[in-house]
Order: sequence, then structure tokens, then C-alpha cells
Amino acid sequence: MKKFRDRRHVTLDVEHMRRLHQEAMEQLDLMRTALEATEQASGTMRDTLEDMMLEHWNSYLDV
Repeated sequence: MKKFRDRRHVTLDVEHMRRLHQEAMEQLDLMRTALEATEQASGTMRDTLEDMMLEHWNSYLDV
């Protein structure tokens, strides 16, 4: 049988959450712009842009 534990209260910093949300929206907008540029590019430029996007996204997720 499952034991129920008292839950700890969590304090949220609303302003911090807003900043994180805004930053995430900016990152997604940047990725959308880069994707549009990649779709219009060709050859090595396209490969370079794809590599840059992937590196940037992975760096963002690591933070």
C-alpha cells in the first residue's frame, strides 16, 4: 500500500518564471528565423547553417 507523505510547499518566483518564458520564446523565434534562412540556402551554406542551429540549440538546452 502506498504511503502518503506531507507535501512541502513550493515557493515560485513569478518574475523569474516570466524571464525564463520570455527567453524561451526568444530562442524559439531565433531558431525559426535560422530555419527559414536554411530552407532558402543551398549547398555548403545550408550545411553550415544547420550545424550552427544544432550547436546553438544544444548549447541552449545545456544551460
